[in-house]
Amino acid sequence: MSDDTLQRWLARAARSAGGRERGLHLLDRDERERLLSWGEIEAQAHRVAGGLQELGVRPGECIALLFPTSEEFFAAFFGTLLAGAVPAPLYPPVRLGRLAEYHERTAAMLGAVAAPLVLTGREVGRILGETLARARPRLGARRLDELPHASGAPHLGAPEELALVQFSSGTTVEPKPVALSQRAVLAQTLALNAFWPDEPGVTHAGCSWLPLYHDMGLIGCVFPALERAADLTLL
Repeated sequence: MSDDTLQRWLARAARSAGGRERGLHLLDRDERERLLSWGEIEAQAHRVAGGLQELGVRPGECIALLFPTSEEFFAAFFGTLLAGAVPAPLYPPVRLGRLAEYHERTAAMLGAVAAPLVLTGREVGRILGETLARARPRLGARRLDELPHASGAPHLGAPEELALVQFSSGTTVEPKPVALSQRAVLAQTLALNAFWPDEPGVTHAGCSWLPLYHDMGLIGCVFPALERAADLTLL
């Protein structure tokens, strides 16, 4: 049985010939493009993992990720896995007129997974005060540049471990956490990639505008690109 995990896929993509030239093309609102190669993602993730371990994150704990589609999200997601913890991507605030509801829901989600830490960016972090006051995570909230500078032993994981915790949309009831194993996520990714078989001379590439806290955005688009060390443009 394969012992593959997302961490091992990332290492393989980073070391492949295409992994140094291919990766995620982040396209901002002004149509400026930034190529984030698989090798860069791995290097950033290792730095985050060392910081999380130094900060006191325990193996198996869920770390909440509150980012828009950005370079930081991938460093935080894979860094959390390499630290031996479990990423839980949450949606950032999108309606300033409904912040009270957002604080209530997000604090409830943090409590549901007993998240000891929230990783976020500068802009989102500025408006999380009430959420953090309600949830009181043990290690608070940190930007990636606020993590300790430390190196640690990377955790490459096992198929039976969790790859992430994804919350349901909350359209009809309160959002519920769903635990997704490495084995399940990788099987889904391989099933999707089987629809686009490898052929000589064919280069795979894709484009997505879906958010990364959404299963189709992350599992349906990013992970298939990772497994093939292919290019993916994210709007």
